[in-house]
Amino acid sequence: MYKKKIAIVGGGLAGVYAAYRLDQAGIEFDLFEARNRLGGRILSTETGLDLGPTWFWPDVQPRMSEIVTQLGLVAFAQHEYGDALLERGFGQVSRRQGYRSGNTTMRIEGGTTRLISTLSASLPANRIHLGTEVVAANLDENGVALRLGANHSELHSYSHIWLAIPPRLTQRIAFDPVLSEHCVSRLYSVPTWMAAHAKYVARYSHPFWREQGLSGDAFSSTGPLGEIHDASNGETSALFGFFAISALQRGRFGDAELRNHCREQLNRLFGDEAGNPLEDWIQDWAAEQFTASADDQTPPRWHGLYDLTNVIDNTWDDRLVLIGSEAGGEYGGYMEGALLAVDVALSRVQEPRPAPI
Repeated sequence: MYKKKIAIVGGGLAGVYAAYRLDQAGIEFDLFEARNRLGGRILSTETGLDLGPTWFWPDVQPRMSEIVTQLGLVAFAQHEYGDALLERGFGQVSRRQGYRSGNTTMRIEGGTTRLISTLSASLPANRIHLGTEVVAANLDENGVALRLGANHSELHSYSHIWLAIPPRLTQRIAFDPVLSEHCVSRLYSVPTWMAAHAKYVARYSHPFWREQGLSGDAFSSTGPLGEIHDASNGETSALFGFFAISALQRGRFGDAELRNHCREQLNRLFGDEAGNPLEDWIQDWAAEQFTASADDQTPPRWHGLYDLTNVIDNTWDDRLVLIGSEAGGEYGGYMEGALLAVDVALSRVQEPRPAPI
């Protein structure tokens, strides 16, 4: 009988939530994150503006609603009141009645990073290993031995390994025994949610678009931003947009030039004040090696159900578990999916083993 100790690979929402739940359950763990910060695809500015995921929908995502309440975080509804703008060409901007979603769209006050910082605040510091990439996993009779990259070449043994990374990034880990071709094919076929995308965020002194009866929503066939929304959070006023141009196209511009194109577009849509933000940011997730693989440079045609049931080979079954957001079934890719995948993994590891005969 091996001692139960779990290695969590990846420090995004799934990894941090897994550590939080294991710590509460009194189960030993170590969390390994290749970046020098926790959060993964969740990232906010110091002023609480989200550069990664922003929204959750309590009507259909009960776990997100529950954890936000449990942690004492404040949630507020996305600003949707006012007219929207449509840009069909340079100088061709029209105003239309705004669209309001059927389900209430909620955000976290202070930015989604508050979810990560609050979950991790109670975790033992010696169990969180930043700047530490897991490069190999070897299965033996005692469990799973992990080899760490950079200056951490020693082996560490665990009863289970929980992968809280996008399925395509499993190619960064050398498994022994190797995963079957069928398993690898299924893992690599799962697009990393939002990995091909980039966000532009601009901060202002006040939400001047609201004073014009605008919601902050804008949709453009001209670009570089295809979809724009109000990003204000608390006392911080902002607009954000998703890039409509591809990762390859974005790479042809320098950061300053790309920002200028975004400012020019906001100027066309919302007026001179929009083209002169107090500060702005571009977060290109396709350029993040610990988010996007080479196959993630082009967005998938649609967001489908990621079927990862029984994907792990029999040799690794029960020792290797996928808990990243993409393993979240019908919520795959969303923050809700990360919470769901962890809940399923925890139910498996907590199942009582049969008594010896």
